[in-house]
Amino acid sequence: MTRLSVWYDFRNPARWRRPWPELYRETLDQAAHAEQLGFSSIWLSEHHFSEEGYLPSLTAVLGALAMRTSRARLGTAVLLAPLHHPLRLAEDLAVLDQLSGGRLDVGLAPGYKPDEFAVLGVPKDERGARTDETIEILQLAWRGERFSYPGKHFSVEDVIVALPPVQESAGRPGPPIWVGGSSLAAARRAARYGTGFMPDSGAGLDVYDAYRAQAVGQKRVATNRVVFAADSREAAWEICGDHFLYQFNAYRQWFSSAGDDDSHGAELTDPSVLNPEHYYVGTPDDILAAITESQQRLGYEELVFWARPPGMSIQQSTASLELIARHVLPALED
Repeated sequence: MTRLSVWYDFRNPARWRRPWPELYRETLDQAAHAEQLGFSSIWLSEHHFSEEGYLPSLTAVLGALAMRTSRARLGTAVLLAPLHHPLRLAEDLAVLDQLSGGRLDVGLAPGYKPDEFAVLGVPKDERGARTDETIEILQLAWRGERFSYPGKHFSVEDVIVALPPVQESAGRPGPPIWVGGSSLAAARRAARYGTGFMPDSGAGLDVYDAYRAQAVGQKRVATNRVVFAADSREAAWEICGDHFLYQFNAYRQWFSSAGDDDSHGAELTDPSVLNPEHYYVGTPDDILAAITESQQRLGYEELVFWARPPGMSIQQSTASLELIARHVLPALED
């Protein structure tokens, strides 16, 4: 069985700009509806200082979702660990776990956008080490005991996070932690700390294999894809094509500015050339076939997809969600 879950980033591009209160209200309503449709989890991702207003505050919106839902798990996919103080994270996430009745998953990664690090005064070349220290401090803080931690970037002395999380995961107090990223370094980090692993859609089989080869104990893998459904493949692309081109080209610019390997390539103007290994767009049967093939090849337990692509109307994105829930979810549960 493969779990299928929804993902939100609350982008509001200028081309399709909507009033902010309306965007947030509609999207929260849709996320609550997704739980009723049977999707397993609701995940949120963060970025900062973008003109499109990419969601900057995961804990605030997760708190709202904790009040609007009762069964679906709620997660960060991902939280940018180096941009937060780990003790404040430990407190905020413990509160969220309490508010949600123990339904929180914590996905985190080092991040990559240079402007976020520059504005917040965090050296980008420290992002890996800061992520490691954040994981270590979270795992210590959630024990509910006084502890000290003499880290290079975060050093604390005789401190306690007194509000405990509800959950215990992998033999430790606290919600499940997932490490995101598509690199071998990310796979090794997840294995080293005994966390779940959330490789992005561009990760190759070697990255999955590295995690499974090095991880001890329970090995949990989730990943993401772009998924959109309509009654025909042509109709699906006609509805979503411009929105996914916008998303693709925005990420291309971000990766280029970061100086990272730009696997997205040049700016695209034709959605038909978007890689079908990453874009599951078409009828429910097309989507089910793509999920089945990739799951058998990569062995993930959960697939997360953007429920409302940037700029898309709530009516169009909800229609896709309902079609997927009606035809794809039951088949994945068999």
